[in-house]
Amino acid sequence: MGSGIKRALSYKTVLLTLLVYSGLVLLFTLIGVIFAPPSAQIGQTRPADTIPEHVLELAGFGLVLGLGLAVVYGRKGLPLVFLLPVLTVLLDLDHLPAYLGIAQTIRPAHSLVFVATALAITAITIKHLEVDLVVLSATLAHMGIDTGLFAPLSPINFDYVPLDPYKVPFLVVAVLAVFAGGFVLRWRGLRIEPVAGELARSALP
Repeated sequence: MGSGIKRALSYKTVLLTLLVYSGLVLLFTLIGVIFAPPSAQIGQTRPADTIPEHVLELAGFGLVLGLGLAVVYGRKGLPLVFLLPVLTVLLDLDHLPAYLGIAQTIRPAHSLVFVATALAITAITIKHLEVDLVVLSATLAHMGIDTGLFAPLSPINFDYVPLDPYKVPFLVVAVLAVFAGGFVLRWRGLRIEPVAGELARSALP
C-alpha cells in the first residue's frame, strides 16, 4: 500500500523529467550532427530579435495548458503546471549546434520518432502516466506553434516536410493530452487518499 503514497508526484520528479527530456533532445541533436548527410544539415538560427518573443509564445502556451490541468485537478497538479511550459521551451535545445556555428539538421528533435522515444523513456524512468501525457502535450504544443520545415522521422530519415498541415492536429492532441493528464492525477489521487487514511488509522494504538 505504501507504494501508492511513494508514487505521489513531487518537484523532484519534475526535475528528473526535465533532465531526461533535455538529455533526449540533445541526444537526437547530436545524432543528426554526426549521421545526417550534408545535404540535410541546413538548419539555421532564428533571428536574435525574434527569440524572446518566440520563447514567451512557447512558454505562455505551455502555461495555459498547465493551468488547464490545474483546473481539472487543483493544487496537487501544480508541479505539472511548472513542468509544462518549461518542457515546451526546452525542445528548442535542438537548435544549439547552429548557434555554436556547427552544421546541423532542421529541428532534429521536432519529430514523431522523438515523441515516441520520449514517451517510452519517461515511462521507464519516471513511471507517472500523467508525466508521459504532459511530455506528449508539451512536445506537440511546441511543434504546433512552430512554422517552417521538420523531419517527421528524424533521426531515422531527414526528409523535410512543412509543419503547417500538421499544426492543428498537433495542437488538438496537445490539449487532449494535458486534460487526460489531469484526469489521471485525479483518478490516482482518489486511490491514494483512502490508502493514506487507512495507513494512518492502522498506526493508531
